[in-house]
Amino acid sequence: MRELLFAAVLLLGPPSGADPTMPGCTGGIAPDPRGSVITGPGTVHTNVEAVPGGVYDLSVWAGSRKPGPTTATGLRFVDGDGVQTGRTYARRPLQNQPKRYNSYGMIAPPDATAAQFFATTTTEIHWDCVFLRVSAYEVDLEAAEDTLKVTVTNTGSEPLTSLKLTVTGCADFPPFALEDQVVRTCAGSPPATATVSGALYWNGALPDRSESLDLGHGIGHQPQHTGRR
Repeated sequence: MRELLFAAVLLLGPPSGADPTMPGCTGGIAPDPRGSVITGPGTVHTNVEAVPGGVYDLSVWAGSRKPGPTTATGLRFVDGDGVQTGRTYARRPLQNQPKRYNSYGMIAPPDATAAQFFATTTTEIHWDCVFLRVSAYEVDLEAAEDTLKVTVTNTGSEPLTSLKLTVTGCADFPPFALEDQVVRTCAGSPPATATVSGALYWNGALPDRSESLDLGHGIGHQPQHTGRR
């Protein structure tokens, strides 16, 4: 989206009275700067690399001296050509004093290459903090010398818990948490399927994921997201 010439963007400080359960303006994958103001009319946006299929949660502390239907902050996704893919998620500030507005459970489309935070107004809008999180993971299955190797990787910014792994012909593995990466092995050979289920992130559940080996050929599968929105 093009930025209008009338937009004036000024860096502001961190928010006051941020929710103590949130890291405020540190951590996450929020764009920089995290606080600005537009004296409109104008639109600004900042891109961060997207995780296709990832579940995004956005919190913005925003306000406006002249609230209206054309004043908002939010998130959208764009593809490799910079064209929007999927829907737009937007929240309108209703008062001058910055207040926290949340948009949770936003799923990045399969063709998304960037998550785009934006702010737009025909009057004035200011925001003190942008905090963006993404929850996602992927599964990889390999076979070598009668051994199956499963690698589960956290591809988001948030830790996951309660993951359960089942592999064709293997004994059950105990549930595990996922901060970065977990590797499990067992005796076996293709055809085989590894399935991870029960993954929980801070606001709900992520979909099951599976990876299959069919006589030397791997076939991945990811069901539809089933977490809360």
